Amino acid sequence: MAERYLLIITHAKDDEDRANAAVAFAAALVADDHEVATFFLFEGANLARRGVAGTIEGRNHAPVRDLLPILRDAGVKLMVCGACAKTYGIDEAELIDGCTIVQIPTVTALMAGHQTLTF
Repeated sequence: MAERYLLIITHAKDDEDRANAAVAFAAALVADDHEVATFFLFEGANLARRGVAGTIEGRNHAPVRDLLPILRDAGVKLMVCGACAKTYGIDEAELIDGCTIVQIPTVTALMAGHQTLTF
């Protein structure tokens, strides 16, 4: 039986290896037919900004630009923290395709039914 995972991604350009690994984990879980949702938090909110993800290449995984389409094609929920979007000056029009700005209660509701992993 497939498990349900919520990945909280807290890095982007500040730590490309961690950001890249987080997206690689999400893609691997999708490949294993698990249900996956992602939440971009703190600096990770910038990963949801159009143009940033394409520049992130960790040292040990396929680049984020190659992994994000896997997530979108699988229907993974891509969510960015509303407070973080405000902090980093990210508006809805700047988000990568398929990503939405959400508030904390939306994420806590998902946490109840998902195993939560933080990167």
